[in-house]
Amino acid sequence: MADENIQRTLRRGTAWVGVASGLSGVLDVVSTLACLWLWVSYDELGIATIAIALFPVLDRIAQLGLGQAAVRSADAGPRELSSIWWLNVAAACALLAVSFVAAPAIGAAFGHAIVGSLVCAYAAKLLLQTTQLIPEATLRRELAFDTLSKLKIFAFLAETTAKLTTAYLGGHGHPDLRIWCFVVGPIASTIVMTIGTQILRPWRPQLVFDRAAATAAAKFGIQLSLAEMLYFAYTSADYLVIGWVFGTTAVGVYRVAYELVLDVVRLVSMITAEVAFPAFARLAGDRDAVGKQLVELTRQNLMLVAPLLVVIGVAAGDLLPIIFPPPYAVTAAQILCIVGALRIVSFVLPAMLAGLGHSRDVLVYNAIAAVVCPAAFALAATVWGDAGYVSVAWAWAASYPIPFVVLVWLALQRTGVSLRTFARGLAPVVGWAVATTAATIAAHAALPDDKWLRAIAVAVVTLASYGAFWWNRRRTSLAVDRPPAAV
Repeated sequence: MADENIQRTLRRGTAWVGVASGLSGVLDVVSTLACLWLWVSYDELGIATIAIALFPVLDRIAQLGLGQAAVRSADAGPRELSSIWWLNVAAACALLAVSFVAAPAIGAAFGHAIVGSLVCAYAAKLLLQTTQLIPEATLRRELAFDTLSKLKIFAFLAETTAKLTTAYLGGHGHPDLRIWCFVVGPIASTIVMTIGTQILRPWRPQLVFDRAAATAAAKFGIQLSLAEMLYFAYTSADYLVIGWVFGTTAVGVYRVAYELVLDVVRLVSMITAEVAFPAFARLAGDRDAVGKQLVELTRQNLMLVAPLLVVIGVAAGDLLPIIFPPPYAVTAAQILCIVGALRIVSFVLPAMLAGLGHSRDVLVYNAIAAVVCPAAFALAATVWGDAGYVSVAWAWAASYPIPFVVLVWLALQRTGVSLRTFARGLAPVVGWAVATTAATIAAHAALPDDKWLRAIAVAVVTLASYGAFWWNRRRTSLAVDRPPAAV
């Protein structure tokens, strides 16, 4: 019964996280589109992207993985939690001080002084963000994703409003604000989250510091933080390489393709990953339950994301001209769909490993990716520079399978799930995706050269196929679960 209650909570939590993440993705795309169409140039978007590429690294330096450590320790007493919080504040203050000192050098390194200023503003946001650390960790440990998601929806609305307002002001006499809008938005979101989490789970730190508790949290958190820093370093390295080799306008064009594919995969996958971390933290010690949950959550993520990749991969040449102003990065978007197919799986596995306490495994995976992928980006841009930013997209597809294989091996070793069992659990969804891709390619090729008609047709075929697949799986599941009729 307890297992059924947890599964029910996880399903409800996944639904709420899905609503919040979906709204976040839609608002982000719509607001970025509005900025591009009305006020912001591709060059300005490229400059902002260079700064934004550094933000996730700043996040991990300031947080030290203490948010995840607090989730695993949310049942601890106020002394331990206060110690974790004070450590977080110290790290955020140190980062803010270093950012102010380094701002001129950062601006000079990237050829735009505003990049250094954006970094400073974001570091100040991270100091404010420390006030929500323990309340948010408590909500996540309680699996209160419905409550947390509702709050995040308000935060996303505040971010979008602040972003568009700042961009509008930038288009009417204050040109620097056109770039600043991409930082003002996250600051507004943090303010709403800070106030909201404190209202929902009021918490005040004690003037104590337990060195042993802080050390234990730091030991777990720093490994995870380093892993996440490496993750954001290698997933942002393509922007930096393209900026240095091909210029900021190329970064802006490439970013459109990246956000359409890999950012969509990330946003949707985080629905499952956000639920997975606390769920596996609660299941630690029950090997059978962990293995079952691994297959279930990975399959769930495939079912959520695969239809999007089918539509984008087949109809990218139609969708990009409909959604974005020219120029378009159609080929890059289609290549990145290959990477996206692997990342559907790789977003779930690190959350599982971290939830079980294996933060070192997550670090190993990201360390390998942080060496292999950026090296491939730089090599491709140098050797195959005539292809422009498309060369970096190809480098993604060629290099990422290496760390991906390592990650899958580590996850299966820790859970005791065989590769055959794991593959068998995912095979129906993978088979559906391959068959539907073939069907949509055929439909796309048979239609006249009308981007709206072809994009709609691909979406309709994909949705119809997915609906039939989902209905058949549900019917089969109900037939298996239904008790035998009385004789």
